Amino acid sequence: MMRDDSMLVAVATGLAVITLCSVPSISGVVTQLRRRDPKQETYEDEDGKATPESVRAYSAKLSKSLIVVFAGAGCALSIALGLLSTGSEGIRLENWLNVGAWGALLFQAVAIAFSRKSVQAYKLGIFTFLSTLVLDSLLIAQGAQVGESLWHHDRTLFALRVVELVSAISLGVASLAIPRRPDVFYDGELVDRMYTVSAFDRFNFSWPADLLALAAKKKDLDLADLNRPDHYTRATNVSADWKKHDYKHRLWKSVARAHGGAFALQWILTLLTSILNFAPQWVTLHLLRILEQRQFSDALGLDVWVWVLWLGVSILAQSWVESYVFWLSWAELTVPIRAQLAALIFEKAMRRKDVKGVGKSKKNAQVTESAEPDIAGPAAGSDAPDKPETPTNGDDAEELKKSKQSTVNLIGVDGKRVSDFCAYQNLFPGSVFKLIVSLAFLISLLGWKSLLAGFSAMVAIMPVNIYFSNKYAAAQDRLMKVRDEKMEVVTEALQGVRQIKFSALEPEWEKKIGGVRERELGAVWDVFMSDTALLACWVTSPILLSAISLAVYAYLNGTLLPSVAFVSLGVFKALEMTLSVVPELTTDLLDAWVSIKRIEEYLGSPEVTKISKDADEVAFDNASIAWPSDEKMDEEERFVLRNINVTFPQGELSVISGKTGTGKSLMLAAILGEVDVLGGTLYVPKAPSLWDRHDDKANRDNWIIPGAIAYVAQIPWIENASIKDNIVFGLPVDEERYNKTVEVCALKKDLEMLTDGENTEIGANGINLSGGQKWRVTLARAIYSRAGILVLDDIFSAVDAHVGRHIFEKCLNGELAAGRTRILVTHHVALCEPKTKYLVELGDGGVLNAGLLSELREEGTLEQIKSHEQAPEEIEADELSTAVNSDDSTDGEVEPPNGANGDTLKKVASEAANVAKKFVEDETREQGAVRKHVYLTYLQDSGGWSFWLFALLVFTIVQGFTLGRSWWLKIWTGDAAEEGLHAAHIYNASREHGLSYTVGIQQTSVHTMSSPFDVQGHHNLAFYLGIFVLLAVISSVVGTLKFLWIYIGSIRASRKLFAKLNFVILRAPIRWLDTVPVGRILNRFTADFSIIDSQLANSLSFGANSFLSLVGVIVAGLFVSPYIVLLAIVLLLICLYYAIRYLNAARPVKRLESTSKSPVFEQFGSALTGVATIRGFDKAQVYVERMYKKIDDYSAATWHLWLFNRWMGWRMAIVGSLFAVFVSMVLLLTPGIDSALAGFALVFALEFSSDVMWTIRLYANVELNMNAAERIIEYTELPTESLDGKSPPAAWPTEGRIEVNDLVVAYANDLAPVLKGLTFRVERNERVGVVGRTGAGKSSLTLALFRFLEARSGSIHIDGLDISEIKLHDLRSRLAIIPQDPVLFSGTIRSNLDPFNHHSDAELRDCLERVHLISQSSEPSGSTTPTAITSSPNPESPAVMKNTNIFNSLDSQISEGGLNLSQGQRQLLCLARAIVSRPRVMVLDEATSAVDMHTDALIQRSIREEFTDATLMVIAHRLSTIADFDRILVLSDGKVAEFGSPKELWEKEEGTGIFRAMCEESGEKDKLRDIVYGHGTQ
Repeated sequence: MMRDDSMLVAVATGLAVITLCSVPSISGVVTQLRRRDPKQETYEDEDGKATPESVRAYSAKLSKSLIVVFAGAGCALSIALGLLSTGSEGIRLENWLNVGAWGALLFQAVAIAFSRKSVQAYKLGIFTFLSTLVLDSLLIAQGAQVGESLWHHDRTLFALRVVELVSAISLGVASLAIPRRPDVFYDGELVDRMYTVSAFDRFNFSWPADLLALAAKKKDLDLADLNRPDHYTRATNVSADWKKHDYKHRLWKSVARAHGGAFALQWILTLLTSILNFAPQWVTLHLLRILEQRQFSDALGLDVWVWVLWLGVSILAQSWVESYVFWLSWAELTVPIRAQLAALIFEKAMRRKDVKGVGKSKKNAQVTESAEPDIAGPAAGSDAPDKPETPTNGDDAEELKKSKQSTVNLIGVDGKRVSDFCAYQNLFPGSVFKLIVSLAFLISLLGWKSLLAGFSAMVAIMPVNIYFSNKYAAAQDRLMKVRDEKMEVVTEALQGVRQIKFSALEPEWEKKIGGVRERELGAVWDVFMSDTALLACWVTSPILLSAISLAVYAYLNGTLLPSVAFVSLGVFKALEMTLSVVPELTTDLLDAWVSIKRIEEYLGSPEVTKISKDADEVAFDNASIAWPSDEKMDEEERFVLRNINVTFPQGELSVISGKTGTGKSLMLAAILGEVDVLGGTLYVPKAPSLWDRHDDKANRDNWIIPGAIAYVAQIPWIENASIKDNIVFGLPVDEERYNKTVEVCALKKDLEMLTDGENTEIGANGINLSGGQKWRVTLARAIYSRAGILVLDDIFSAVDAHVGRHIFEKCLNGELAAGRTRILVTHHVALCEPKTKYLVELGDGGVLNAGLLSELREEGTLEQIKSHEQAPEEIEADELSTAVNSDDSTDGEVEPPNGANGDTLKKVASEAANVAKKFVEDETREQGAVRKHVYLTYLQDSGGWSFWLFALLVFTIVQGFTLGRSWWLKIWTGDAAEEGLHAAHIYNASREHGLSYTVGIQQTSVHTMSSPFDVQGHHNLAFYLGIFVLLAVISSVVGTLKFLWIYIGSIRASRKLFAKLNFVILRAPIRWLDTVPVGRILNRFTADFSIIDSQLANSLSFGANSFLSLVGVIVAGLFVSPYIVLLAIVLLLICLYYAIRYLNAARPVKRLESTSKSPVFEQFGSALTGVATIRGFDKAQVYVERMYKKIDDYSAATWHLWLFNRWMGWRMAIVGSLFAVFVSMVLLLTPGIDSALAGFALVFALEFSSDVMWTIRLYANVELNMNAAERIIEYTELPTESLDGKSPPAAWPTEGRIEVNDLVVAYANDLAPVLKGLTFRVERNERVGVVGRTGAGKSSLTLALFRFLEARSGSIHIDGLDISEIKLHDLRSRLAIIPQDPVLFSGTIRSNLDPFNHHSDAELRDCLERVHLISQSSEPSGSTTPTAITSSPNPESPAVMKNTNIFNSLDSQISEGGLNLSQGQRQLLCLARAIVSRPRVMVLDEATSAVDMHTDALIQRSIREEFTDATLMVIAHRLSTIADFDRILVLSDGKVAEFGSPKELWEKEEGTGIFRAMCEESGEKDKLRDIVYGHGTQ
């Protein structure tokens, strides 16, 4: 009676729950009747919008019909059962309650069928599913109660009950099959279908089926194939969501709040997993107890089969919850949080104050400030004067260097660490829950005494574990630091690689990089050693824990039952896994904590605020301005322009002039709002916001927006895009305006020279353009823009005089500039004088003179200003400065700065004329499986076949010892029960590191079955246990050593591969280095190597382990029953099918993840460099949106990677549960099987799915990690420059004679020659000027001299030696070049002048004096160069509170790229460097464009004075530079046009020669004639 009552209560409760679940259906129907909604024609939600096609394709008719059919059938059946069972069954009332439940379900089904909204129907379906779950369990319970009696007495009723149950289950499945919505699209791309498909597909991870099929078909996937992120993951939305909530807490709290729902669900499900984890063990316990108690003849009751069913259900439930937690952690926490942080950091970078240098407030620091508002560190320009503080001490220099890299690292490293930690922080509560559950379970099994004994062993190992965990963390820390250092050294080498090659410094840099690498490998080895110790703890502690606990239990109870032994072993194993993750998790927690603090600090840093008031004109009212700083600094510690009173007239040209280092760029920065205003007021017209401009509607009449600003920075900032895109900069293309812009900016010639014209792609930062071209492209961008105010920083310094004049007249004063306010910083006052309205001269920390030009002229101030600009005798010569080419473009122009690769862009027939050639090749992604060649190379480099055969041997020995243990157990256990128990022991003992499973069990079975070998000796427990523990210890030692062996090989391979890569990259041809972005090469040196160093070894060893354990599982099955092996093979084939599908998709997606990460960093780095320009043009929002798109690409790749992983994992779990159920059925049906063998078999059956899963996963891991090896090996096999040749005599060249005979040179085999049969001869100590128009081949000649371009035919002899036969290193080390773009390396002034300490300090100081960087005595040498730059708080210069000259100390720090010096200072330092080496042959690619006239005169003087005993070749941009040289070589179209002394060329053909024509066109003909005749040919 009692049972009936409880059943009645259960059914009534169930009915109540089902009625509750019907409430949403009732409200839905009511609303529907009230509103009479029409059928859904369109669909839109936050994810996107459905297209008419996708709406038509959507259909839920089938699932709705099935729901109604099954609900109707079930209802009818329940009524029939109610009527039929009125007399016959014991549960009449319950049957009628069932009818009520079915009635409610039928109502729900009708509500679903009538619902017009797809999402509503989907939600109602889920409530129906929950209702059917309740009903199913009630029907099963009722069936169990009356089933057996019905089977014997009333088969009809039995059948009806079965059909009713089937209807209920079918209804449940059908109610989950309603698709949620039609496919939606965002920006025309399909959004991920997780929220589109039915609940059944969603919770089975089935929605990527189409993608997996596509991947299998094309053996690859592209970004375009992946669906776009939904609105929970999309960067735009997560960023907007963050702003909407306006979080004010600490960052970690804000992140937790923003994703509170997901975190809560993650924790709740983790708690559930902790309980479900032990469900299979608990079911196994019951099954084994039934077997222990049953006699041979007993038949199996229904309850036994119910337990078998429960085994399957419990495994499935546990796997599903685990899978879902996993998915939730990655897809709904990691990916959105990573996207959110990346978006926030980038948005911040676009708003952040652009702080230069090393803000540390130090009274005594050597301060020189930056005039260049570019995060990349100020860079060059004629007056990059006031540069960031040049720190005296090393720490600050480091800071300076790292600021940009560390900002990029916020996204790359810190954001990733924080988001990854969010994925597994739930393991903390998870471990605690598991610990509690497992302890409760074990105490009930073993009793507290034996458990305590076992735990004491764990406690004993604990301190060792903690000690090595700390060592491991410390070693990891050291490793990270060394890696940063390596990254810096490699970055610097790659950025200065041209200089390294010009100076033949490859071996030195190879050594320098190799040195850091050795330190890195040392740190990696420390990590491996600590890891090995941790592995040892992990291997040993479970062996001890289980051995001791079971020994004590056996000792106390005198016997050990299989059910106790096997189940407790399973629990111990789970517990061990739990405890082993805690130490590692703790270090991850600390890392994430450090990272989130760094991000928080960055997000909290000061932002650019509006510092000006709105007005019609740009004006300074008693303003004092300084470069921005994050912290409070005393005024005397900063470079300040004080008390400025200036008003720039509207619509006119205003000029700001002043010596190098007087703060001209600072003044422009003030107009852009990029400074700190310390006093006074600044007025700037207000520009409309980006949205109010309606750029898309712009036309000729409304093109110019008066208040908008366009900015041309001192270092031109150019994006990796086509020339046209760089000029148009996101505005609509107005062809007429565009063409005019190109023409006035003197770009027409350049575009004609480039095969792809305006569509030529420019590398990042304009790497493949010359200095002058970069300039003119950025100028064109400003001229084309809609800005009414043009802020231009020194646009004449990088272009030749006649080009400068053209730009001044046609561009700055042409029709496109009419009516725009132009504010220009320049040294060329005289050039600008005719059209200038207003002039400002800066000096002594303030304004020296300012006013309308007409007034200044009357006062006589103008002449004075002009005289400041340059030495009087130079005025004419340089002002009107000579044109070297008479055409529109300029020379050094197309020839890139660094002297190379200029003509790369010369006329080259593009194969497909209509498709623009990409300058930067897209990064290649390998396809399909990793090539055999890569594996072979890796095997070879890690130690060859002998090494790996020995490794195989060690792995086998480990298995052998495991076998030995099992055999020993065989001897030990007299009776079958004990025998089975120990079989499992081993199994547990072989657990390593929580990955490598079941290496032990397998073989055990062999012995478990072979009872004839039993040795029935009756020793005491201690004897057996002692030997057993000894075997266990030996096997754990060998087990640890196998990891060590693999680590040794891994280090060896790392060392060899790195050495190869280092060697090849430093010696790669310059053209290859130019076309590959530095970031891509850097990736090989950093990211790919960290995988090879740290991850590959683990993947290999654990992968081998899990594969062997899988083999073991099957072998073990053989001894229980051959059927099991058959089934295992069938299931393995199914697994293999899934695995292949998984690998086909995971492989390309993993590669996509690596390649989609680079653009995020590239865009971030590029935008940081150009932040001043971007903000100047008010384009920040455009860049933010572009960044969102790139973040989304990266998110999509990661999202799909985990999606495929879960798709496979869940399917493997289903296969595994089938296997476990099948094994338990075979065991129960096999007569005479004892409980020990059954326990043994079940223990390994439970492991089947995880073994398969790990084998596949680790195989995939090895493949994906090998992908890194593949990328590195691809680079190690690149062609290098020629390495053979003979050594020249030690003193060569003694004379410095150069003979060029019929030289033909081309940039690549498939391109036309750029030098076409050049022949000339230069005598000892001659000074030769090389001139010619753009594209004449001047730069190509220098490249041929240094053999960057090898001769196709013809030869160059220096002192009679053919240079093509000499070793490259010897050739380049004996010649010297000063390239146009000076490259300095981080370090000190001394290390730059004399990297290998060959010279004394006195010699070095002497060289600095010769280039006028320091004065000979304390009194200033009339030179204004850097002394002014850094004028100091000495009484000498009272006006400016500044300190000493940075060059006075040879130990002054130089930041990376020399960015803490102005461009002029850098060029002078390079000149000094050349003087130090005293070469016999010196090539100068005229490098004086960025210096004020006076300094230029000094440089010219230095060159004339210092290189008297050297042969000098100067590629000139100003004719006045070379008009008095010994001879002049005029090139034209790759041939010698004229060659002779200036006088001869002047008089040639009655003055119709090319040289004479150039002089005539230069506008300073008389001056040049005086030089030519006045000095004669010296």
